[in-house]
Amino acid sequence: MNRSDGTRVNPDDSPKRAYRMTARATATRATGEAILDAAQVAFEHLPFDRVTLKEVAAHSGVTVQTVIRRFGSKEQLFADVARREGARIERARAVVDGADLETALGALLDHYERDGDVVLHLISQEHLWDQVGAVVREGRRVHREWVERHCAAVVAGSSGQERERLLHGAIAATDLYTWKLLRRDLNLGVEEVAAVMLKLLAGLEKP
Repeated sequence: MNRSDGTRVNPDDSPKRAYRMTARATATRATGEAILDAAQVAFEHLPFDRVTLKEVAAHSGVTVQTVIRRFGSKEQLFADVARREGARIERARAVVDGADLETALGALLDHYERDGDVVLHLISQEHLWDQVGAVVREGRRVHREWVERHCAAVVAGSSGQERERLLHGAIAATDLYTWKLLRRDLNLGVEEVAAVMLKLLAGLEKP
């Protein structure tokens, strides 16, 4: 088969080229994920200012230039790790429509069990680094939405300042720091933590 310019075309070239492009794209994605994985470990265990692109590159098996080419800066790398983890956490906390509060709370506590200590690590730095503070504030916004969705009985029939107070009470009852107090400081089991949180929420509901 000939091209319009008279050069011969191998009919097998297109499938081979497509395969090479697919393989290259797969390798590129794998490299990006490896960098994100290494960065996630670093951000989870070190203060933000002690994480270096050199360390991330070394632990992901690439050069610093590759990290910079893919992500631009440490700040952008942190943002991309946070975005990926945020999506994972959102999936983990999701429950089917109409699920009762106990089911929703169970998913929330599963998230705290897996990620709670990491989130506490980030919270301890929120006033030091703008990037970290933005992630922590987004987490608080997401938790407020969770409470409004799953603790509707607490604020039912209320409005204005009273509704806001009840909402804040429900946020406090299910907050990460409440989990830390019950789980880490008082050494309660997960089921007991859930029972205490439900008791706190029930106390907010109108008789």
